[in-house]
Amino acid sequence: MEQLACRLVGEGRELLEQPRRAALFAYDPAADAILNDIERYPQAFVLGCLANRMGKAKQAWKVLLRLRERFGTLDIAELTLKTEADWVRVARDPTPIHRRPELMAKVLRLGVQRLHDSYDGDATRIWEGSPPSATVVRRFLEFHGAGPKIASMGANILVMQFKVPLRDYHFVDISVDVQVRRVMTRLGFVPEGASDELLIYAARETHPEFPGIFDLALWRIGKDVCTETAPHCGTCPLAEFCAYTQHAGLQPRR
Repeated sequence: MEQLACRLVGEGRELLEQPRRAALFAYDPAADAILNDIERYPQAFVLGCLANRMGKAKQAWKVLLRLRERFGTLDIAELTLKTEADWVRVARDPTPIHRRPELMAKVLRLGVQRLHDSYDGDATRIWEGSPPSATVVRRFLEFHGAGPKIASMGANILVMQFKVPLRDYHFVDISVDVQVRRVMTRLGFVPEGASDELLIYAARETHPEFPGIFDLALWRIGKDVCTETAPHCGTCPLAEFCAYTQHAGLQPRR
């Protein structure tokens, strides 16, 4: 397990040290252009994080593009002038922007209001000045609809993808989703059916300085290699350490 931990942390550090590059959030050029531009549209990233619930991530990240198309703006001051009925309308018509459009209308409306009231409409104030990681996570948690998963995801993307410096990384956890859960279970970090909390603490125990450093590596392996059915164990970079591979009697590709 110690060798596995070293490999995972090493992969995480490699990703962290890579130069900033555009990420494929929605796999849609127009949506991704907005989400990657946190200098001009930091609010799009924050609201996009809030939209990541109860559905597929690619669709959730497209929500901000749909809002801009339907409202004609992503300016926080202008969006705060929209009524509750306005938000419900654009969330529903002409097609729902989310599987729960009314719920998402409320989450986004209150998110915009918080950005206006607490950050003077400038979302970069959530992370500017290299604050402690706990501060950034706490600020995400203060948004309506944001739980630990969304808060950790937001902080982790800021650090790993956008290279935003923080004072420390102690409270940037993994974001437990189906991909991360599957890989951590098969690698033997946690037993089948483990709680989200157990996965989070297993990651904290593995690398307390930055528990979420290998979140992206785990997610990518789960998405592309360690699939739910017919996993590609022969091409997995962690196969030699994997309890699932060994139990199945499979041989990793050398």
